[in-house]
Amino acid sequence: MKAGEHAANDALEIPLRRPYPELLLGALFFAVCAAVLTHRAQTNDRGLILNGILHFEPGGADVFYAVLAILSWAFCALGVLAAARFAALKEFRIVLGPRSITLPSMHPLRGAREVTVPLDRVESVELQPPAKPITLVIREDDRSHNIPQRWLPRGRSADEVAGAIIARVRGSQAGQRARG
Repeated sequence: MKAGEHAANDALEIPLRRPYPELLLGALFFAVCAAVLTHRAQTNDRGLILNGILHFEPGGADVFYAVLAILSWAFCALGVLAAARFAALKEFRIVLGPRSITLPSMHPLRGAREVTVPLDRVESVELQPPAKPITLVIREDDRSHNIPQRWLPRGRSADEVAGAIIARVRGSQAGQRARG
């Protein structure tokens, strides 16, 4: 057993890495794009031809650059907001208990929160896509929960975590059959 693992009746806690680098680098990228496009919209004195198909006069090019700048600022703000929502989670982990699994769930409108799924409601545990970058997908009755491989701590693979979840689900189902 690895550190943090316990007997089948105890909880197995897997700490996760928060995706701050990806979110903040994405926000920085879009901030730079927005700054360049804002400057371009303010100082443009020429038209714009896109791939020889779309032709814009100087006023139309200004609007085009301004719209792209607004979209870039919005993506920048979304990246910072997502990082803040991940920071709001006190615990960023997967907890495999004897009867349930608790994991972080990120919803764009509701924010980040921990979700507890009873093991008897888990319909499937899969790795998608089968090649890198791998995402662990846990499907329950009416929704699915995703854990990207890059969130897992170094030394833990998505395949290993999926195997641990499947073992807990099978153990829970065997216990229910024995009781019922």
